[in-house]
Amino acid sequence: LKFKRGEDQVVLVGDLVAKGPESVAVVRRARQINAWVVRGNHDDRVIRWREFLDGPGKALSQTELKDLDKSKGLPYDDFKLSGDHYKIARDLSPDDITWMKAFPTIMSLPSPFSEWVVVHGGLDASKPLLKQDAEDVMVTRNIASGGPTSSRDEGQAWFELWADKMKGLSQGNSTGEVNFNELHYNKIIYGHDAGRNLQLHPLTKGLDSRCVYGGQLTAFILPGENTVSVTCPNYDGGDAAKDRRRRRRGTIPSAYAEPMYTLEQ
Repeated sequence: LKFKRGEDQVVLVGDLVAKGPESVAVVRRARQINAWVVRGNHDDRVIRWREFLDGPGKALSQTELKDLDKSKGLPYDDFKLSGDHYKIARDLSPDDITWMKAFPTIMSLPSPFSEWVVVHGGLDASKPLLKQDAEDVMVTRNIASGGPTSSRDEGQAWFELWADKMKGLSQGNSTGEVNFNELHYNKIIYGHDAGRNLQLHPLTKGLDSRCVYGGQLTAFILPGENTVSVTCPNYDGGDAAKDRRRRRRGTIPSAYAEPMYTLEQ
């Protein structure tokens, strides 16, 4: 696989950071090649850290930050001063962060690939695209009785429910025309689900092939719907080892104020 600048467009399914030893270099390489990126949960955590450090936390000393950390007084449950995300947030330049803040959680690809949508986690088949919850889109693996969840132990895989929904929509649409907002008939490309490894189904393509754990890094190529994978060294370190949903505790301006959905032109 060879990237041809000016001919190829790289689209990344998120989590550029905290998934290896060179997060800042990855961000800058992605910027250099003008990659399109959807927001992953680890990207989001770094963005929120930087928002805090540039805002309410700007005047705090290291000692004060440590005291907040010990007393669980930091603004989000998933903030840890000893974690990778804090260090990465400090090391990224203002331009890096500005670029990352523009990552949408849902991206529709342009024609001739407009039937494809890219997300980091998963989607709730009971909702149109424009009504998806931004946080859920970044972390969803299953749909349980209470709704989307990051757990694989509850409910059913979201992509199975999505396939069922799309099948019903296609059968019920005799004209062959698709109302994007109401019917949301789409094929989905996603990452996030390393536990299930590579998942290639007719309507959904799960590309997380466990690169960070010594598996492979996988590219999905359009047109043609081909995949290419390369073997990766194991890097199971820091905060990347365990992914969990967070509960927002503070009043810091949220990263989710950014547009949830973009249509690239």
